[in-house]
Amino acid sequence: MFGPQILTRTLTKSTTGTGQGFQFGNSWQYHSRSDRHSKVACWGLTFDLLSHCALLRKHIQAGKVALGINHELRDFRNSKKKNLDLVLCRATEQPVKAGSRSGARSATDFASLAGAYGIDLTAKERIALASMPMLPIAGVSSVLVATEAKAAMTAFLKARPRLKDELTSSHQTIHGDTQDAIAAGLVIVNAASTFVSPDKNKHDLGQVRAVVSEHRQPNDAEKVIAGLRDLQRRATVSDSGFDAIGVVVIDCANDGSPIKHVTRHPPAPSAADDFDYARFVHRLAQLYATRFKEL
Repeated sequence: MFGPQILTRTLTKSTTGTGQGFQFGNSWQYHSRSDRHSKVACWGLTFDLLSHCALLRKHIQAGKVALGINHELRDFRNSKKKNLDLVLCRATEQPVKAGSRSGARSATDFASLAGAYGIDLTAKERIALASMPMLPIAGVSSVLVATEAKAAMTAFLKARPRLKDELTSSHQTIHGDTQDAIAAGLVIVNAASTFVSPDKNKHDLGQVRAVVSEHRQPNDAEKVIAGLRDLQRRATVSDSGFDAIGVVVIDCANDGSPIKHVTRHPPAPSAADDFDYARFVHRLAQLYATRFKEL
């Protein structure tokens, strides 16, 4: 699996944000008001799904499947709207360009989107990407796979109900828009013992020492993951809930030090846990292969 390493390697490189940048000219690896972590996580998951689902690759080669960017889903029953970073979809014939908010780069397919998102790939990953069929970015006819990526990085007591509410709203909106769509929830959980929060450091970090929050690990991360088990999951398209949920545990102090993928259990899910990232990807691949075999 490539996704977790792509995520941690890419987020390790701090950015100043897009547009006018972050306040006070600070650079951050993670910022709650940036969608960088979500875009990178969803890109990495799509990369892994392409690697492990032969039918999906076949459909892409046949021109049946494309990639939707910042697609607005509409829950017609509850009158809700939600934009998702990346969705796999039945394609329209209208091509779409996608790029960074700064407009400095643009992309017309999944591979070139890595540049627009600033994704850091190894030589091995680039070879694997080059071997995959070209997945174009296009207008969305109907959604096949939709992923919502969320993060719990600090303030874990507040994070637990927020995650549950936001993720519940996500699967409701996805299936309110397209009942047959595969709804995937990907949650990034921080297991670092300390964290430099942008919300607690609203000053120039080049002039004033950072305020550092302390965590009780692995207890805090474990409680967040335990809370995710209350989320609804579905076994058939007539049920309500996510079709699959995955968890990636990272060690991110957000102080410029390297971010690491945490695989030890606890706090990371065990290999036998449905939340385990590899099991999550394999489940998505299996669901795609069975649900859309007649596409």
